[in-house]
Amino acid sequence: MAGIDPVSGRVLITGAAGLVGGMLREGLRPRWRRLRLLDLRGVPDLAPNEEMVVADVADGPAMAAAMQGVDALVHLAGAVYRYDLETLFHSSARGLWVTFEAARLAGVRRIAFASSNHAFGCWPVTERVTPSHQPRPDSQYGVFKVLGETMLRYYFDRHGIRSVSVRIGTCRRLPKDQRSLATWLSAGDVTQLFERALLHDDPGCLVVNGYSGNTRLQTFDPNWSFLGYTPHDDAERHIEMLRAEGVNVDGAWEWPEHGGSLARQPEPPMR
Repeated sequence: MAGIDPVSGRVLITGAAGLVGGMLREGLRPRWRRLRLLDLRGVPDLAPNEEMVVADVADGPAMAAAMQGVDALVHLAGAVYRYDLETLFHSSARGLWVTFEAARLAGVRRIAFASSNHAFGCWPVTERVTPSHQPRPDSQYGVFKVLGETMLRYYFDRHGIRSVSVRIGTCRRLPKDQRSLATWLSAGDVTQLFERALLHDDPGCLVVNGYSGNTRLQTFDPNWSFLGYTPHDDAERHIEMLRAEGVNVDGAWEWPEHGGSLARQPEPPMR
């Protein structure tokens, strides 16, 4: 078993026009020579080593075509926090099944999946959660992330597809609030995590927590060393910026669960 070759391996990134997709494109472009991008909307600033496919991840024939010649899938596409149940189901249930099944049929060898810390968001923040803890999703959004992780276990056990599910925290250029002092994942570190997921010789079916090396980190992940991930950034370096913006970074911890506000928001309406 071997990892994906950055020179010869073709990597398909779904959700490539989103925030995390933009960070990954920026981070992977210097080394990865064959990047295929997929989103509902086009990306205007394609580099010479990028090609664009405009498609819906729930469209079976379109995904089958997009998977041709692909060695590894980075699956970022899915509903964001503000959703209705129908949108969530379309992208994060049907879209999951269509995308993973298209990958299997096309012979894709490796999948890196954008899961979320909301897959365990109902654990109290006093519990130092590891990937071996039972999932406790804090929302329907988190439920569908657990579904993706479970599906990848099936594809590993039945079909031998190696995968890494990255439970992404607060992934953005800079931390934004008190909670993100613990949950921040920087652009450089998210690139390193997904790149390690692609390069590792045999991750099996791995789940990792997706954070930078934050001083206030409230989880623990022994799988980081197995994957070869060593975070370089720390949200604490930006604490004066947050203080200047009026963020209460010195008081009692604001949210009792790892999921923060999402663990206490009302469920979205059905329609």
